[in-house]
Amino acid sequence: MFWLFMHLFSWILLLSIVIYVICVKEKTNKVVKMIARCCYIVAIISGIFLFKYAWMTSPFLAIIKVLLAVGLIAFCEIYFSNEKKMKGSLKFLLILLIIIVGIIGFVLAGGRPFV
Repeated sequence: MFWLFMHLFSWILLLSIVIYVICVKEKTNKVVKMIARCCYIVAIISGIFLFKYAWMTSPFLAIIKVLLAVGLIAFCEIYFSNEKKMKGSLKFLLILLIIIVGIIGFVLAGGRPFV
């Protein structure tokens, strides 16, 4: 249960950071980006521990979530490095990808810890 809460916390914090970065017009400082990178590390470590439970629930969906999560981390880093050049549709896509990864995670966890 500890890893589930850590994974959920890192997902919520990353979503908050991305929304903050998108809403702020000026260039984001390095502290915010480093917090996001710490979220990646926590999400990766807790995701490794949760993967065996997700695999038991649905192996195909577990693999899809891993691939989407790795893509999300890469997309966040690309966005952070090119903040000024990103268009509105890519900002929307980034938030949508975070939400999709979260929804797949809730499906794999069976709605825990909220059910």
